[in-house]
Order: sequence, then C-alpha cells, then structure tokens
Amino acid sequence: MKQKFLITISVLALLALSACGGGEATPEISAEDLASTAVAEAWLVITQTALAAPTATPIPPTFTPQPTATTAPTLALLPTQQSAAPAGIVATATPECNQIPALEPKGTLVTVEFYNQSGGRADLAFGMIAPNDKSECYTYSFSFGNSDPSSNKVLAGCYWGYAWISGGETSVARSGDKIMCMTDTAVVYKVVITEERVDFK
Repeated sequence: MKQKFLITISVLALLALSACGGGEATPEISAEDLASTAVAEAWLVITQTALAAPTATPIPPTFTPQPTATTAPTLALLPTQQSAAPAGIVATATPECNQIPALEPKGTLVTVEFYNQSGGRADLAFGMIAPNDKSECYTYSFSFGNSDPSSNKVLAGCYWGYAWISGGETSVARSGDKIMCMTDTAVVYKVVITEERVDFK
C-alpha cells in the first residue's frame, strides 16, 4: 500500500510539473523599446564609422630657408685700370667689408632712398666694395615692405646689393656686376629693388 501511494504522488508531481512548463512564454516588447534599440544601434554605427575615419592632420608649413651670408662680388678691373680705385675710396688687398655698421661712423654719410618695387617683402644686404679713407667697410641690412620709399644714411662709397624677395613667388634680386658708387653728400641717391635687380632708379 505504501508503494502504491508513493507511485501515485510521483505521477501527480510529474503531471503538475509538466503542466507548468509545457509551453514557452514569449516576452512582450513595446514599440518604445524597439525604437530605443534602433536608435542605440544607429548611434553605434555612426560612432564606429567616425572612429574608423582618418584624422585630419595639419599640412606642415613649407620650409623657407633663411638668407645666408654671401661674399660680396669682386670688382673686376680692366688691365689699364689695375692701380686705379674709385674716387675717395682706399682699396686694400683683403678688405673686411662684412662688418656690422658702427653706431657712429667716422666717415662721410650719404642719403639713399630705397624703392621696393618687387611686389613682396625685400630683405636687402647692401655692402661696401672697399673700405673708405677711415678704414671703415660695412654691410648694411634693411627690410622693406612693398610701400613708400625708405630714406637711410650709409657711408659714402661704392656698393653691391643682394635682396631676398618673399611673398607670393620668392626670388633673389642682385646688383650683379653693376657697382653703385655714392660719394656726393649733396645728392639723394635712389636705389630700386625689383624681382631680379638692385640698381639705381
């Protein structure tokens, strides 16, 4: 009798368990939940796309070399003029003309007006060919924007010019074999700087 009772309870327990787990219930998802999930997935795709895009790196600036010191052009003398030197100039065998101008030079000063017609900024090296009678020999350095003429005082003597033109197309302006002698204190000398030349105006 005891065994029949245990079998009956076991069968009833199995029936009760099978009745409870007989079908799987599907959870209900609201429309709001579906919309929120779609928005979250869309943002995930946008974020991943943005992270995969290459970063914007700035283009490095173009290297512009700074002007370097150059030697002054030599004055070629004709065979008949080997002992001659320009008036008021004492020539030496090895002139040291790449010197910074003194604040108070001993020699005579002349006035020079520089006209920058190069179309850009001009950095001009303006150097003496030979020392003056006080053994002064300097190379002046000037910077000019493309503007009105600039008036400056320099030692009386003969000069070469070399200008670095920047802004737009960079170029170099030279006096070349042209020597600019300025010795008269009563004259205002005018020097023009173009894209290629440094010369009297």
